[in-house]
Amino acid sequence: MIGQQCLLSAGNACRKPRDHATTGSVASIYLSSEQLLPAMREALKDGYFLEDVCGLDTLEGFEIVYHLDRWDQPGRLTLRIAIPHDKPEAPSVASVFPAADWHERETFDMYGIVFTGHPDLKPLLLPEDSNIHPLLKEPADRVSIYHLFPDYDIVDCRPEFLKGDIRPAPQEPGSPDTSPGKPDKPAKAGKSAGV
Repeated sequence: MIGQQCLLSAGNACRKPRDHATTGSVASIYLSSEQLLPAMREALKDGYFLEDVCGLDTLEGFEIVYHLDRWDQPGRLTLRIAIPHDKPEAPSVASVFPAADWHERETFDMYGIVFTGHPDLKPLLLPEDSNIHPLLKEPADRVSIYHLFPDYDIVDCRPEFLKGDIRPAPQEPGSPDTSPGKPDKPAKAGKSAGV
């Protein structure tokens, strides 16, 4: 199985098999921050390379997403960790995958997430004296993770601060959706006012 050692190193982390043809990934795995580095080391041993690191600012907290792939056979893995807004820290994986250096610096720039153990965590794109984080949302503007991901990516083994299903109750047909964090649907082409 592709990535078996990486999956085994994740211990009791949540694994969600995915349809590679549909999602481009064979598995989506939620890890704790403590499990991240061991899983990355195993992924490197399995022949994986790091494609990217990115952050998301959601209603429940920050999510950091790591995409790994192999040159010799398809099998992209999506590794995820979640961290709370009040302690935006994650372990750096640059010691395992040096390419993470710039990805983590960019995520630090955009969200203010501190990657502990990073060899030179300073702004990559913003001025060094900048104290703004352009992708950090105001609390009222954050959207729930339940509205960002399809059901197959919503899992029950996330950290405690992310647990608690705030998925909206089913709405009666034709009634407005008043659930928190639900983005407004854009008007269909030709249906907006004045058209």
